[in-house]
Amino acid sequence: MILIILQHIIRPAKAILLILICLKWGDWRNWRKYYPTILYVIIWDLLYNFFTVNHPLWRFEHPVLKHTFSDLLIAFVSFPCYILLFLPYIPKESRVKKILHIANWAFILSLLEATSIPLQSITYHNGWNYWWSVGFNVTMFSMISLHYKNPLLAWPISALLFLVVMIIFKLPLSSLL
Repeated sequence: MILIILQHIIRPAKAILLILICLKWGDWRNWRKYYPTILYVIIWDLLYNFFTVNHPLWRFEHPVLKHTFSDLLIAFVSFPCYILLFLPYIPKESRVKKILHIANWAFILSLLEATSIPLQSITYHNGWNYWWSVGFNVTMFSMISLHYKNPLLAWPISALLFLVVMIIFKLPLSSLL
């Protein structure tokens, strides 16, 4: 019972806090610059959900909201906020600072996910676990950065990474049809 009450309170509180942070520090003036990358992330999130509907690696759980609705909120609210907060602040001076920026954001998302595990707001399936998510977060922010700079390179690399994940986690090819 306490778990359900915490799920009702913490997830909306995280979302509201993210929106407030994004409204304050997100680069809303230049949102058009980031729009293609926002769409890139949303498309890959929707593709993940489409192709793994019967064989998920992770699922967002909520006592009231269904997984699909919960994921749509993440795709259309959380991801755009992350991008408006992440891309404008990528350091231009050095590669080390860029790597640290990506690592910092991967750490933040991984920490948020870690708080969701005891609340059972996220569940792992088919061999996926928290440590795969940490690696995924590093890869995701690296690919967001790459897409922003070079979208024509990011798309084929993303497709290749998706195929690698399908092979590693034995996602059935039938999930592609």
